[in-house]
Amino acid sequence: MKSLRHRLPSPNSLLVFEAAGRTLNFTRAAEELHVSQAAISKQVKYLEDYLECELFERTGRKVALTSMGKQLHQKVSASFNYLAGAVEELTDTDDQPVLTLAANTAVSHYWLGAAISAYQQRHPQQELNIRVVTSDTTEDLFAEEINIAIAYEPGLRSDWQMELLFAEELYPVTSPDYLQRHPFEGTRPEALLTHKLLDFEQIEPNWINWKVWLDALDIDPTGLDVSSLFNNYIMLIDAAKRGQGIALGSRYLLDDKLASGDLVRVGKTSMKSGRNYWIALNNSRPLSRKVLAVYDFLRKFTPV
Repeated sequence: MKSLRHRLPSPNSLLVFEAAGRTLNFTRAAEELHVSQAAISKQVKYLEDYLECELFERTGRKVALTSMGKQLHQKVSASFNYLAGAVEELTDTDDQPVLTLAANTAVSHYWLGAAISAYQQRHPQQELNIRVVTSDTTEDLFAEEINIAIAYEPGLRSDWQMELLFAEELYPVTSPDYLQRHPFEGTRPEALLTHKLLDFEQIEPNWINWKVWLDALDIDPTGLDVSSLFNNYIMLIDAAKRGQGIALGSRYLLDDKLASGDLVRVGKTSMKSGRNYWIALNNSRPLSRKVLAVYDFLRKFTPV
């Protein structure tokens, strides 16, 4: 078997290619690597000659990866991150490494907090400083400093490894006290229109509210009258727990609230939206053993 020296082009050309392909800007790559732009162009030209294919499409000052360039960049980036992670494991200082997680308000409050607590209980001796970024704007969850993101229908993301976490399923929930004072009569979801319905503001257009839920069940929402509107999901569910009305609950996020009896389902109707929550791993950051351990734990976690 040939040695790596004879199987690979210059390691420096691969390092340059990783930076140029990630930034899609030879000037920024040069600044990052502390070399001249000419040196970047020279190394890219060397690599293209070595591989006998074009890695970048050039339009004026703009560059973009070709299909072969994208294929190579994904593997080069993953390889360098793997090596960086291996080096970090051997050169950790006494400072606790910071792992940054990101999720929207609902996931952070009702799912991620329980998951982090469960991970720390299982690994009590592990030194790990976890920082949580919470935002209801999807783009914020994929900032450069984020290690792991949990997002609702984020679409494909460059440099992020995406995996389905759980499917969205929505059904009406309220407090036992409310249901005792206002019994749900009948079996059809149309009966919900006679109750106090609680809803929240749609920050992103793909979020599902009562109107969308009723439409999906072929129920005319003309008689829909939302009694209270909240600006986030936590306030919405808190109002439902305090007996102010009925809210749309999300399976997996509220499983423990149903199991504890803080909330109860109203009727038996549920709607699978066809949308999903995804867990994403940032491949553009070093993938240390601890980051991968948390990622592997989160993608398998169930709260109850």
